Amino acid sequence: MVNVQSFEEDKIQLISIHPLDVENDSYMNLFWALEDAIQEINSNVSSAVVLVDLSDVILKPKSLGVGYESYFISDLISGIKFPTIGIVDSEAHLALLELFLCFDIRITNRKSRFSMSHILEGFTPTDGGTQRLPRIVGVGRAMDLLLTGRCFSAEEAMEIGVVQYLFPKDVVGEAIALGSQIAAHGPIAAQYLKEAIMNGADMTLSQGLSLETDLNVILQSTFDRAEGIQSFLNKKSPKFLGR
Repeated sequence: MVNVQSFEEDKIQLISIHPLDVENDSYMNLFWALEDAIQEINSNVSSAVVLVDLSDVILKPKSLGVGYESYFISDLISGIKFPTIGIVDSEAHLALLELFLCFDIRITNRKSRFSMSHILEGFTPTDGGTQRLPRIVGVGRAMDLLLTGRCFSAEEAMEIGVVQYLFPKDVVGEAIALGSQIAAHGPIAAQYLKEAIMNGADMTLSQGLSLETDLNVILQSTFDRAEGIQSFLNKKSPKFLGR
């Protein structure tokens, strides 16, 4: 169900989700498989960026059965400590779009289409759709997309911020190239940037600025920060080690 490939000395981790049988493969089966893969990636000191390919996945919305209320795939994705890139090379509807919104950067094919059409089937999002969508596109646009359940194009997704990159083909290859660009930078700095942005979004400006300062102070004590300074002074490319 889940396959992990590594590139560039384990700096880039690509999780591919094999097409799910909508009748036989449950949400929880995918949860357990992803949990194992993400735990291993988070513990790999060489990891710098994580890509997840959601293409061709058909996923049933989560059923809030007794005993499983606190198990959300969106929490697993949001819990990845490294920068993440979500990939959709076809379409993303319902629960799949909810998961797609969890990634730091989202890329897709120019021909892709999207919808969060839960209301057409008489229910509401269960994996964060009502919370992440308005934070990304604004309350008014989120109301439109959720209350009408309409499909929207990749171009509109780009315009309103659902995706950041559109490619005509080889979306996975383009994602790996983007991941390579991110992985070339200081991995600790990238993690702190993500932490400052994601956690700071729920803070006051004053609290967010304090968090930014604290993370910068911690960063000054790392090998990578010293390497960056020396490389700049010596006019050479830095060799970041993630420590």
